[in-house]
Amino acid sequence: MKTNFSLLPAALVLVLSAFAQTQPAASPVKRTPLATVQLATAKTVDHVQLMRIDYTPGQATGRHLHPMPVVGYVLSGSFVVQVQGTEPHTYMTGEVIYEPAGIPIEKFDNASASEPAVLIASYLAGSGEGTLLKMLPPE
Repeated sequence: MKTNFSLLPAALVLVLSAFAQTQPAASPVKRTPLATVQLATAKTVDHVQLMRIDYTPGQATGRHLHPMPVVGYVLSGSFVVQVQGTEPHTYMTGEVIYEPAGIPIEKFDNASASEPAVLIASYLAGSGEGTLLKMLPPE
């Protein structure tokens, strides 16, 4: 008995197309813009360092600055932030915070005395920028 394999490709195509029709259509990937941040000065970024920063209830960072721009995302909780020359602003979960390079950050505190807060910080660093934060004396 001789087997006829010439019909095998056609049968395979029919089975695969029937299988594909029974699978639910994939949902498109949803992209939601969170922020567009204009850097205070143009710079060459050769690496981005990401950090998860966990704050205890009521924790304050203290007066500081960064040698590079920092873009943060509030993963949970809320923060009171004051960049030098501006009024304090409260950022809530899901909001984006921008800390410009070389400008003192007067306040970066967990806004809650009872709940922790988490920030995901992206440090936009250039060549030779290894130090992420410089603490400053209080004014």
